[in-house]
Amino acid sequence: MNYTIVGVIGHIDHGKTSLVAALSGVDTDTHPEEKRRGITIDLGFASYTDQDDQFALIDAPGHQKYIGNLLAGVSAVDIGLLVVAADQGIQAQTLEHAAILQSLGVKTLVVAMSRVDLVDQTTRDQLAEELDFFLAEFGFHDIPQIQLSVVTGEGLESLKDQLRELARTTERSQQGPFRMPIDRVFTIEGRGCVIAGTPWSGSVKLGDQVELVRSGQTARVRELEVHGQDVQESQVGMRTAINLAGISSADLERGDEIVTPDSHQGHTRFIVELTLFSDAADLKCPATIQWHTAATSCEATIRGIRHLAAGESSIVVVDAEVPVVSTFAQPCLFRKPYPVGSFAGGRVLAALDRSDRKMNRLLQMGRQLAAGNAAERLAAWVEFRGELSPDAAWLHLQLGISPTEQADAVLACLEQEAVAECLEGRLLSGEILQRTRRRVIDLLTAQMDSGEDAWIAEDAVLRRAAAGVSKPVVARIIQQVIDDKAIVRFNSLLALASESTVLSKKQRAKMERILGLYKQNRTPPTMKELAQQTESTIDSVTSLVRFASEQKILLEIGNDLFIASETMAELGRELRDLFENGPQSVAAIRDHWAVTRKHAIPLLEYCDRSGITVREGDARLAGPAMAEMCDEDRVKEDST
Repeated sequence: MNYTIVGVIGHIDHGKTSLVAALSGVDTDTHPEEKRRGITIDLGFASYTDQDDQFALIDAPGHQKYIGNLLAGVSAVDIGLLVVAADQGIQAQTLEHAAILQSLGVKTLVVAMSRVDLVDQTTRDQLAEELDFFLAEFGFHDIPQIQLSVVTGEGLESLKDQLRELARTTERSQQGPFRMPIDRVFTIEGRGCVIAGTPWSGSVKLGDQVELVRSGQTARVRELEVHGQDVQESQVGMRTAINLAGISSADLERGDEIVTPDSHQGHTRFIVELTLFSDAADLKCPATIQWHTAATSCEATIRGIRHLAAGESSIVVVDAEVPVVSTFAQPCLFRKPYPVGSFAGGRVLAALDRSDRKMNRLLQMGRQLAAGNAAERLAAWVEFRGELSPDAAWLHLQLGISPTEQADAVLACLEQEAVAECLEGRLLSGEILQRTRRRVIDLLTAQMDSGEDAWIAEDAVLRRAAAGVSKPVVARIIQQVIDDKAIVRFNSLLALASESTVLSKKQRAKMERILGLYKQNRTPPTMKELAQQTESTIDSVTSLVRFASEQKILLEIGNDLFIASETMAELGRELRDLFENGPQSVAAIRDHWAVTRKHAIPLLEYCDRSGITVREGDARLAGPAMAEMCDEDRVKEDST
């Protein structure tokens, strides 16, 4: 069965509620105050079935004071049914409601000219001409007009025929996570919290867990109703009431949203394509206004432009006072707090946070989002962020790209000039690659200019260059700069390429061989022995060993001997353990280290010079640097 949502709108006291009752048999004025005053204050809901079509009727309030309630009802409408009383004609809210439907993306409109039993045919014809003229200003052309009376029954069947002809015949897509803006909250004795609304995406079943976006609270779906009928499941577009377990009605209010847990979040800054109504006064910004989207109504500020004339469109930034849930192209409406009235409509292009403060860049991205296809919109985000890791949910919510389109959109995005590379699922802009490359080179240039040491640990470069970009991206850029021979890597150290830091391919090969001879070697060779073992000259191996010493990979201990830094650290830790038994002689240390006197003496002299040990006669005991080394060792152990 086809399911169509009809938003019944019009000026106050033009017969909307009576028409809904005539179509469905349901009186939607259920609130005591509505009964007393004879006007619809809140939203009313009814439905009826006609052959293979089910129509959900939303009876929206017409009074200016309750426009906010109307907006909650027309957030998801297939057909707008504009009720105009023949005996009163076009009124202020008649035109405002037409503008609201247009701004919220409702493309199908039917006019119900009510109370025709109170006027003659000439009056009917004149009103029909006026409606054609005024509605055309809001983009509604060739709109069907049905003349009717709920008193005599005239035109009611014609209206039903017209609605059946315009009824929705396609299934609504259930893609994406469940999302439902709440437009009603109440408590039923014995059942607890009940909410009502129209799901915007996905579906919900009995027993599902849902999340209240504003607070993060979760609740369980205990009962489901669609127009008063118990159901096992409800889906996008269906008027739905949900009995929730695990949450109180006091925790909820109109404008809240319930969603699949962890699927949506609220934002406070939005890029919006705004269009000023043709009869609105010029807009000067910044301007504080009332902002309506989905079932949410809140105070907000329009920024990014200085002036906008009636009928013009522009990209603006909207800062909301409370977090608001939105998806790409979500319609919205702008109203002035005083004098009260709607003045503009729009659609959300991007949802961000206040930390995104670069107004010019926000507006530039907005223009790209408004004009671009799916791939161009994605490229605009990459250009704005510099680095983006879009998953399927993000692409659906922020760009409106369905799962079937996503792979093609990403591939097409990579062909855009703004996107330079894809790295492990991260899309990178050319600008962020260039900026990070400059940052890496600047860090190494500053290190060389300091005069202390041209070399810096690669981990330090990764950490310091990762401002606004992830470490894997920095690592990729470092490798690219090394490949370009602008910087050099030696073990875990980096330096700017220069005469003192660059090794030839042949030197690198020999260096690797030399370091292999020092690795975990407590009895390292002299320069002469090293030259013999590598079949090199003493000068060439001495030069390479000195190079490694500058990078602190090797330590000079004296007597033409060098030792690997890691090996020296290991010997120091063994000394620490040995000194727990008191001062130790050279012989005891030599035996504990399992080295010869040839190496024990220079090693101990190095420890004396470094403060690792202190001589006391012929014995050694722990020096001041020993405690520091022990502290460093403990930190390393704790970190692992």
